[in-house]
Amino acid sequence: MWTQQIAGINNQQLNYGSQYQLPEDAFNTFWNQIYTGGGLYDLRRIRALGVQANDQKYQGLALFMEAFRMGVTTSFWGDIPYREASDSNSRTPRLDPQQQVYADVQAKLDTAITLLGGTGAGPAAQADVFYQGDWNRWIRAAYTLKARFHMHTAERLGAPAYQAALAAAQQGINEAPTTAFQAIHGQAPGDFRPLHGNTTNDGNIWAQFQLGTRQDITASQFMISLLESRNDPRLAAYFDPASGTTYRGANQFGIAPAGGSSNLDRDTRTVLTFRQPFITWAENQLIIAEASLQLGTGNPLANLNAVRTAVGLPALAGPATLADIATEKYIVNFQNTEALPDYRRTCFPRITPGGPNNTSATEIPTRLPYALTERQANPNIPAPNAAPARMWSDPNPCPRP
Repeated sequence: MWTQQIAGINNQQLNYGSQYQLPEDAFNTFWNQIYTGGGLYDLRRIRALGVQANDQKYQGLALFMEAFRMGVTTSFWGDIPYREASDSNSRTPRLDPQQQVYADVQAKLDTAITLLGGTGAGPAAQADVFYQGDWNRWIRAAYTLKARFHMHTAERLGAPAYQAALAAAQQGINEAPTTAFQAIHGQAPGDFRPLHGNTTNDGNIWAQFQLGTRQDITASQFMISLLESRNDPRLAAYFDPASGTTYRGANQFGIAPAGGSSNLDRDTRTVLTFRQPFITWAENQLIIAEASLQLGTGNPLANLNAVRTAVGLPALAGPATLADIATEKYIVNFQNTEALPDYRRTCFPRITPGGPNNTSATEIPTRLPYALTERQANPNIPAPNAAPARMWSDPNPCPRP
C-alpha cells in the first residue's frame, strides 16, 4: 500500500496504508510474531535440536529462516532487539544498530550455506514446504537473500555493497521460468515459495484476507496506469477488471473512482493454494542488473531483458537505466516486502505520497513504529516522538534527482 502497488480504501487499510495514520498498537501482534510463536525463539530451539541430532541441514534451515526473518524486520524498523532478544536472562533486550543487524544476518546466512551443504538428512522431503528436500535450491536461495540484504545497505555503503550483492547473486537462484505464467507469478522451479492448503487455516494469507466480499484493499491507480502504459501482461494477472475490460484503481489517498476499483486477481493471486513468491529468479536477475549498472560492469541490459522477455514483454534496446531496472523490479515484487526497501533506495518509480486527511505527505513513510506492548515492557524502546525518522540504511528522502 505504501508503494502504491495496491490501495487501502476502507478500515485499517485506509488509515494505515493510504492515510499514513499508524498507531503503535497496530503492530503488537506483528512484533510478537517476530520473536515468539514460531519466531526467533522457536527457530533457535530448532537449531539446538539439530545440534543435538548432529544434523547440519536442520541447523542450516533454522539459520536461513532466522536470517530471513530478522533481515526483513530490520528493513522495516531499523534498530531492533536481536543479540539479546533470545537471551532468557534479558527481559529488556537492547536495540542493536541496524548496520550491526545486517552484518549479523549476513554471517548467519554464510553459516547456513555451509550447513545446508553439510551432513545429516534434514526434514523429510514432504515436510519441506519450500523445496521438498532439494538442498542446492536452498543454498541458491540463501545466496539471493544475501544479495538482497547487501542491496539494502547500498545507499549507505555504495560500491562495496553492490560488489557483495553481485558476488552473491551470481551464486543465487538460477533456474529460469519455463512459461510466462511462472515468470509473472514467481513460480519458477528455484523460486522460494511455500506450499499452501485449501482452507482458511493453511491457505495463502492474501486469499484468507480477501475471502468473501471484503473490500479493504483494491488496485492502485498508479499501478494500473503504469502497467497499461507498458502494455504489460501482468495487468490482467495481478488484477481483475473493474467493469467489462476496464481496469481502475484508487488514488494515493485511498479514494476509489466512480464505478469502483479493480480487485486483486481472483483466479490466481488470491486463491488459497497459490504459492506466494518470497525470493525469485527474477529478483536475482534484477539485483545483478542494478549492481552491474552501478559498478559499470557486466551486461545489465541482458539481465533486465531476461526478465522482460520471460513475462512476454519485448526486449529494450538499451542502454539500461536505473529507472528501467527499478521499475521492472517494482512490478516483479508485487505483494512482496522488497518493494519498500527498493523504493527507498532508488526512489523509482516516482510515487506521489498519500497522507492524512487527503493531504499529500512530503514522502511515503520510511519505517514502522515500534509496538506499544514492547515499548511498555522494554525501556530501551523509544517513544514515537523520540524514535528516529529515518534508519541507517535510508539516509536520504525521496524523491531525488
